[in-house]
Amino acid sequence: MAGVLSRVHSIQDVVRYGLCVSCGACVSATPPGAIRMVFDDKRSIFVPEIIDTNRASGKGIEFRVCPGKGFPIMEIAEQLYSDAPNRSFELGLYRTAIAAHSTEERIIKNAASGGVMTEIARYLIDKNLVKGVTASRFIYGPKGPRTESFIARTFDDLLAAQGSKYCPTTTNVLARQCVETGRRYLFIGTPCQVAGLRLATREDSNLAKVFPYTMANFCGGFHNFRQLEDLITFDRIDPTKVEYFRFRRDGQPGSMFARTTDGRTISASYPNYLHRSDVPKHKRCSYCVDATGELADFACGDAWIERLLQTQQSWSIILTRSHFAEQIVNELISAGRIVVTPVSFEELCESQRKNLMSKKFRQYKRMRISRLLGITMPEWDVQLPRGNSTYLHEARVLFVKTRLGRRIRKIRNAIRNALKPKTQQN
Repeated sequence: MAGVLSRVHSIQDVVRYGLCVSCGACVSATPPGAIRMVFDDKRSIFVPEIIDTNRASGKGIEFRVCPGKGFPIMEIAEQLYSDAPNRSFELGLYRTAIAAHSTEERIIKNAASGGVMTEIARYLIDKNLVKGVTASRFIYGPKGPRTESFIARTFDDLLAAQGSKYCPTTTNVLARQCVETGRRYLFIGTPCQVAGLRLATREDSNLAKVFPYTMANFCGGFHNFRQLEDLITFDRIDPTKVEYFRFRRDGQPGSMFARTTDGRTISASYPNYLHRSDVPKHKRCSYCVDATGELADFACGDAWIERLLQTQQSWSIILTRSHFAEQIVNELISAGRIVVTPVSFEELCESQRKNLMSKKFRQYKRMRISRLLGITMPEWDVQLPRGNSTYLHEARVLFVKTRLGRRIRKIRNAIRNALKPKTQQN
């Protein structure tokens, strides 16, 4: 289903029309020094800045590897996982689906759910199957919490990278650094970041040797850093004084947590704290059709399944799409590193119902309205169903992202927040 309008011809156009996802794939695909990622104060995300005047047009490889403009997700998935025994519109191609959690106390302690992504990464490093893992962590400075991409090589590194990042991360900039070492790595990223790697591999097949294994988190989209600042300043805390921040911790569903240099802490339950901010989801995320990392060998997400929530144990879902991923999960089970329980296709879809509805079943009408309004969107090779939504509902979704819609949402949230109990604060 076509979505990109003819005005998108370069990497600058991707940024101009709000399609950049801050991944940094364009940086790693070009020679060192040609493009760099910079923080855009107006958009409050990371965007590419072209340094090399020979690439002033932005129409070269940097544009071809960009996942922001959309990509042939169905075509790439068939090339990667055509022998997968299970295939569905909701989940893509996959081999197995289970719910699991780590048995390592240090992982579970700060995990948002079952800690399986950290456990899988630790196992691959321990077995010397990879030298390291692409990861991100929070750093703290004069603008408050920001994300930093780095290569995790030790268990302590993996623990430092734990936790959901519902904000921009530049994971793909690490690809060049990994290539230069000549070693193998596990690429962990959002679905669009994994897609950026797959597009880059089409340009340079050697990347498949550097990144033989990939893992994605289930993703509902991200907000810019202004939302993060809103979450903190809601309790009259200066973001520049924050020394520790987590969007979620302490199990499932968990709570946002922040601590300042002067010892103050705030905690607010997830997802209720999202009403603290009127910042809408990033535009590009509103037109994404990949909810479950359909181009990654491992895909993991929260197991919002009632029978599992009643166990008082945090669980994650693991989808395996490749033979290797299936083998590694079986080894983790045999080694006692994870505890698993089977989940049905119906349970899995119900677990991710809201995200699947938004990205799969409501997208057709949202995109159709957007085209009529002249909104630039990413392009996909997916045949979207026409039902499961109304044009009025999708028009409201789009209106919320306008300036007037944000003002109305801000007033509504202010009223809602005033009526709620105060946040736990020390």
